[in-house]
Amino acid sequence: ATADLSVTKTDGVTTATAGGSVTYTITASNAGPSNATGATVADTFPAPLTCTWTCVGAGGGACTASGSGNVNDTVNLPSGASVTYTASCSVAASATGSLSNTATVAAPGGVTDPTPGNNTATDTDTVAATADLSVTKTDGVTTATAGGSVTYTITASNAGPSNAAGATVADTFPASLTCTWTCAGAGGGACTASGSGNVNDTVNLPSGASVTYTASCSVAASATGSLSNTATVAAPGGVTDPTPGNNTATDTDTVAATADLSVTKTDGVTTATAGGSVTYTITASNAGPSNATGATVADTFPASLTCTW
Repeated sequence: ATADLSVTKTDGVTTATAGGSVTYTITASNAGPSNATGATVADTFPAPLTCTWTCVGAGGGACTASGSGNVNDTVNLPSGASVTYTASCSVAASATGSLSNTATVAAPGGVTDPTPGNNTATDTDTVAATADLSVTKTDGVTTATAGGSVTYTITASNAGPSNAAGATVADTFPASLTCTWTCAGAGGGACTASGSGNVNDTVNLPSGASVTYTASCSVAASATGSLSNTATVAAPGGVTDPTPGNNTATDTDTVAATADLSVTKTDGVTTATAGGSVTYTITASNAGPSNATGATVADTFPASLTCTW
């Protein structure tokens, strides 16, 4: 018995996305002249792939209808017949490098294949990482009090499909803020646990993960105008972000000044002597929290007093 078996394999692309999927078409054929009953079709998929497959025969070819994981199937290939596997594979979000994947067909015992060079077929794809990173930021208010405090919540997320190991989250706080912060990850996200001053942190964001910073900031008592504050997230090298427009988030608050001013006055006596003198002590104070630059202290003395101060 002599049977020219052959196999082809392709997923129709040259680049696969980490966290995405590929679909391979694997066809084993017998150009004859003899039948090949009990031939073997095999394909060991790379570790980053998780696959399920179906198979149909043509021209009398027969194979296992479906399965999962690697293909290692005993098939019947009459002369002129073929079997075709369709393998639907998810690519791990952590995949890197390339996916090289070889299918084989082997003749059964007692059958000679005169052209074994076409009994293997390899498909190789470069793995590309694509991660939709985004960041949100808010302190929940629109007005901040000079001398008071604000608390920002900054969340950086990865909508995938690929992992983003080594992304950067940054926030440079305005000069009028003095901040300390903590960070916690969710869904496998990892960040520096705490710090002070500006945020400039290297984080790991697997697909579907997030990291959340809570920044507690005191506002300088002299602050005026507004506090405008932008957080950013940046993909690491080798990872493409398809929607960079959501990689920054700005929170802007109007600064309001609130100052509890008070005044006390006494001359220490309840009776003054005509032709004598009195000495007043007048104290104006600011209990804050804001500065009061340009406040006015006034006292109009009675006409019967002639004062220096």
